Amino acid sequence: MFVPECDESAAVIEGELVVLDWSGGTSPLYPNNRFDALELSDFPTTDGGTLADGADEFKEQVRLEITRILCDSPGPKVQVRHAKDTSELVRTTIHYTQALPPDANAVIGEGEYDPCNQQHDNAAVIFGAEILGQGGTGTFDEWVHIFANVTAHEIGHTLGFGHIDREQFSSTDRSLYVELMLNGHTMDELRRTQRFVVEQTNCPSDLLRSRRPDEYPVITCTLAH
Repeated sequence: MFVPECDESAAVIEGELVVLDWSGGTSPLYPNNRFDALELSDFPTTDGGTLADGADEFKEQVRLEITRILCDSPGPKVQVRHAKDTSELVRTTIHYTQALPPDANAVIGEGEYDPCNQQHDNAAVIFGAEILGQGGTGTFDEWVHIFANVTAHEIGHTLGFGHIDREQFSSTDRSLYVELMLNGHTMDELRRTQRFVVEQTNCPSDLLRSRRPDEYPVITCTLAH
């Protein structure tokens, strides 16, 4: 799996920076919870190993796949980095944790929904235990797609993109791609290549008004059954 990087100019990095934090920690979404780090050794692969056997390569391939998805997005261009590779710049942070979601059932990810992309320091949490419970065993590449697709979906919310109902997904190239912002993906869809397929704006006319940061809602993402 090889994915070319987007333009890496300093201007882009300063404009939109997303940091992947694989160590768990505390997220503004749950300020009173400290989440355990993702345990890659718990995720089995079809060759009899686990994701921990190639942990650094797995994390990098997830980053590259997220980059591929966002390179093709209709919204602002985004640079994606691992937490260890960044300084304290203004950035959106994605926390990966082994935990189950504290306040909801069957939630694989939660992120701030930021209409019009007014903030540049949003947050999201990816819940590994829920993904593991639904995902079973997969190939290395399938796990890359699962984690990258869930993460890119949450990043989409932080950029101002909402959920797409299934009946809206009638694009001619749906046989090639799964719409990233579907409201409720199946696990089979998460194993496949995704992109922004349905056209939508991240700044609807009725959301042009200014909003305070504490007014941004948290949007949950669950799997379809």
